[in-house]
Amino acid sequence: MKKFIGITQRLIEHTQYLEIREALALDWGAFFCEKISEDFLPLALSSKIDFKDYIPYLSGVILSGGNDLNSLNPNKLSLFRDAYEKNILKLCLQNHIPVLGVCRGAQMIAEFFCAKITPIMQHTSPHLISFQSQNYKVNSYHNYGISELCGDFEVLGIAIDGSIEAFKHKNKPIYGIMWHLEREENLSIPSQKMWKMFIENFKEKKCVF
Repeated sequence: MKKFIGITQRLIEHTQYLEIREALALDWGAFFCEKISEDFLPLALSSKIDFKDYIPYLSGVILSGGNDLNSLNPNKLSLFRDAYEKNILKLCLQNHIPVLGVCRGAQMIAEFFCAKITPIMQHTSPHLISFQSQNYKVNSYHNYGISELCGDFEVLGIAIDGSIEAFKHKNKPIYGIMWHLEREENLSIPSQKMWKMFIENFKEKKCVF
């Protein structure tokens, strides 16, 4: 039986049509189709639907990238998305649903747990990180970095400048990465390991890459 993994979407204001749209990059479809086990299906989450209605169908949730956090770049779309994703995190914690934050999603998790996020340089191109004491190159598309985590989190990956690139909660199924695993042509070792940590919470059979 296939398992649904919910994915939040970025918000885009289309000025020509005077409407706000939710969007999910095609990379996510390719990620689920080509790079991971066929046991999973992505489910794009609409912010206009109460997240409680999704809960019975979800094995896990991905907080995707796109848009800045409102605390970093205030605007109405970020404010709306922040509120929606904070509610998702609260309900996932209450219902023991695993969460993986990707880029902005990792920042959202960090901010939810009162971490420190600051402007950062040279993180809009591939760069080296130390992940579990080994060096790897990852992609990067962000202007803000997590400089300090609060609470019961374990840092798994760190950039040369000291910013946090990967982490997990010590007691809860919550994970964050600052690179985009869905945009990798071939999944890097850090991406494979983080993905396995995430799905091991709800899948007995190991995924095959």
